[in-house]
Amino acid sequence: MALFALTPPGRRAVRRLALLFDSRVEGAAEPNARGYARFIAPVFRRLYERVTADVASELAGRGDNVGGSASGDDREAGGGRALAILDVGCGPGDLAAMLSERLPEARIAGVDLSPSMVELAKRKATGGGRLSFEVGDVASLPFETGSIDLVVSTLSLHHWPDAGAGFSEIARVLRPGGIALVYDLRLVTLEADALPDVARQAGLPTSRLRHERLRGGPLASLFVRFRLDRAADEPAADVSPAARGAGHARIPAAVTPGEVA
Repeated sequence: MALFALTPPGRRAVRRLALLFDSRVEGAAEPNARGYARFIAPVFRRLYERVTADVASELAGRGDNVGGSASGDDREAGGGRALAILDVGCGPGDLAAMLSERLPEARIAGVDLSPSMVELAKRKATGGGRLSFEVGDVASLPFETGSIDLVVSTLSLHHWPDAGAGFSEIARVLRPGGIALVYDLRLVTLEADALPDVARQAGLPTSRLRHERLRGGPLASLFVRFRLDRAADEPAADVSPAARGAGHARIPAAVTPGEVA
């Protein structure tokens, strides 16, 4: 049986079973977000800790202040803005809260399609809009073009109806030099050979969207990470049709990420 699982038909069978299990978990959780937050989200705490460390490491490696404060030069160029981080598919807000603790000066917003999840997440929100949450769709993000330094997402990608549309919107909201780190369960998410098609559907060069295996033991091996980089010298993209149709094409720079003017 174990050998069969290593064959292409076996991998497909295991993937179908994993997707079926995931749909049952999500179906049971959606009517009662409290149940998800209490019994399911804590299972992934170690993943959230890993992601938080990865985000801090990425920012430090790019020369950003991991405390979230802008440098003097950046304050002059950006009006004193702090780093803007977006959590897509934030659920009850556990990861966003961890990021807020690790990066105390960053502005962090979380979006989720489920109003009940967002209501739970809002209990973790902080004053002044430094940590905020709202209902939102990855295919129509309520943020201005080029307004986010880093996008992160966990366990959400395999629920996106159109992965190309999701990555297109993420690329739109990223600032030049920005990065997106999208984590998902290996058995249920996109396979590596599907990425070139997804990138083309998103209107991105295939080299911009990468599939990365996580290292760090048996737990890490259950997940994969998709990385999307926006070049530092890349011009701002036009607002996507999805965002324009949703009425969120323009959010004034003075508005905190996560707030709609």
